Amino acid sequence: MKKMVLVSVLLAGFLQAVNLDLSSAKLTWTAFKTKAKTPVSGSFESITYKLGKSQDSLKTLLEGANASMDSLKVNLGDELKNKNVKEAFFALFKNTNIKVTFRNVIEGDHAGSLTAYVRMNEKLVKVPMQYTIAEDKLVVKGVLDLLNFGLKNELASLAKRCESFHEGLTWSQVEIQFESMIKG
Repeated sequence: MKKMVLVSVLLAGFLQAVNLDLSSAKLTWTAFKTKAKTPVSGSFESITYKLGKSQDSLKTLLEGANASMDSLKVNLGDELKNKNVKEAFFALFKNTNIKVTFRNVIEGDHAGSLTAYVRMNEKLVKVPMQYTIAEDKLVVKGVLDLLNFGLKNELASLAKRCESFHEGLTWSQVEIQFESMIKG
């Protein structure tokens, strides 16, 4: 009888295990230019993802999960934009590596919140984020401000390089998003 109860408990835990399909994972960002706040979206090549220590729930899977990337491997889908952002912005960082770690996960039924600890330009900033789950897809969104990372001069450099494209305005706020299909 004890074996039956133990098997039932283990089976129930196994059936509730959750995982992310990291082959479908995307980490993207959207910056803004012009007075109309025109979006410019991009990502980075070769992002390394690591999930939390436990697959017991989405909360434990996300807690401590992280992504690491080299900002010089930026991809905006346009070579001129890549060159401008790489040379006039990211290359000026004290350290070109960026790391994002999820903490303080609060799990609701199909939505939740967490804090992204973003290390960029050798500064660590907490970014509040919200997530939703729909059709087996996790989407986590938040907004960071580049000025919180000590990037005033780097942002000014990018604004100067792209002044005609940005019509004289480069916003410091950047939307960040992580998405992945859920399996399990």
